[in-house]
Amino acid sequence: MKIAIIGTGVYSTSLTYLLQKQKDNTIYLWTEQEKLIEPFQKSRKFNFLSNKIKFDNNVFLTTSMETCLEDASIIFLLIGSKFFHTTLEQIKPYYKKNIPIFVGTKGMDLEKGEFFSNITRKYLKCNSYTFFAGPTFAKEITKNKPVYFTFAGSNKIGYRKINQIFPETVITEFTNDLYGLELISTLKNIYAIGSGILKGLKVTDGVYYAYMVQIIKETNEIIKKVYGTSTTLYTYGGLGDLLMTSNCDTSRNFSLGNLYGSKVKKEIIEKYKKENTIEGLENLKNIPFFLEKLKLKDTIISKIYQIIYQQKEPKTLYM
Repeated sequence: MKIAIIGTGVYSTSLTYLLQKQKDNTIYLWTEQEKLIEPFQKSRKFNFLSNKIKFDNNVFLTTSMETCLEDASIIFLLIGSKFFHTTLEQIKPYYKKNIPIFVGTKGMDLEKGEFFSNITRKYLKCNSYTFFAGPTFAKEITKNKPVYFTFAGSNKIGYRKINQIFPETVITEFTNDLYGLELISTLKNIYAIGSGILKGLKVTDGVYYAYMVQIIKETNEIIKKVYGTSTTLYTYGGLGDLLMTSNCDTSRNFSLGNLYGSKVKKEIIEKYKKENTIEGLENLKNIPFFLEKLKLKDTIISKIYQIIYQQKEPKTLYM
């Protein structure tokens, strides 16, 4: 089965490493970075992954979107949220609407209050869109340990193919609540910035875990506002991903918040932001528009926004 993976970040290449274990898979990775091609062909490695991670001969790297998508049975879209719209434009000329799309990009068009699923289905006219998330960091995917994913879609057309392409170490579940899972995956990166701020402030364990309770309650409240289902919160991609991202130094969102809470020099924060893709920061930028439409005020998210973008004191998050 030919699998097309759009994007060559740490997560998408780690997922490729997992998928290559099924020898019936032929995987084409699409990248805009021409400089990656020759080193990969020579070493079968990426310099941003562990030197121990080597890719088999069933993995190909290309800068041609046409080559990547031609005769593909499944498409994985794993790019930064700020590149989502432009990447769809590059996909459109070569996309056939019967090909299932699996999207792991976390985020929404918050200014318009529109989910990426709606944008994709309208633009590409695809009949099988599945979003997936779970408590998985890229480096854990490559360790041959159990990996947990929640898949969400309006139908199971794409989901039925999962067992054919993933090794048995991947444990999956399915929900029809596409909006609910997309929303949780957007919010959890923002909340992780907040938990990082609290760690940087060295608050007591009581304050920190009270924050965890508060963000779970707030997430549930927001899910209901977008007609999601409360039970979606209790999935791998719900609480699993939310709690992992909000409690782990490996999370770039958490680490950024920690810098703010620790009150390090502004230059250090800017350097970290420049060197890392921080999805929570991108989503936080437009969150006030979204909360206003939902008529939500005095939220934890709005306090995080004020600290990051309005230079409010970090301690206002728990005071």
